[in-house]
Amino acid sequence: MPKILCVGALTMDTIFRLDRLPDGPGKVIPLDAVEVAEGMAAAQAASIARLGGSAALWASAGDDGVGDRLVAQISGEGVDCSRVRRIRGGRSGFSSIFMDRAGSTMIVPRYDPDLMAAPSEAPDLTGFAAVMTDVRWPGAAALALEAARASNIPAILDADMASAETLHRLVPLATHIVASESAAAVITG
Repeated sequence: MPKILCVGALTMDTIFRLDRLPDGPGKVIPLDAVEVAEGMAAAQAASIARLGGSAALWASAGDDGVGDRLVAQISGEGVDCSRVRRIRGGRSGFSSIFMDRAGSTMIVPRYDPDLMAAPSEAPDLTGFAAVMTDVRWPGAAALALEAARASNIPAILDADMASAETLHRLVPLATHIVASESAAAVITG
């Protein structure tokens, strides 16, 4: 079975379902709340595995308890997490996501800069049929997209909200791009 390498974000997301998003400061009691291991790349890898595909994740997590839970949950989905870097003293990524009844969201992520340091080289892509990256770990995304092109396999970029510098660095390296509305506006000017 072809395997896909997903590269980028791995976060512990706390998702709050609200009647409506707040329009100012104050306390809001949620209708419901869940905590899940996510992040763009991790969600892609887990979705591939849930659909019967084979996926591996190249991401970073701290050597903290949250990192342990992240790796355990994503591995439990059937994703190969052997390429997840565990950064000593690092604090694993997390986010709070607020969603109203209409599906509108407010997302507040936190990424430890130590976890986002660029790796020195891409992992070996032997046996991979494609690479999917997000914009949250730009140094790794660039290496992975370049390695995918050199291996003549699809180099897919999930372009989301990021700095113009990051988007303009990664877009030319991809063979396929999926862009959010905000990223598309930055990319196309």
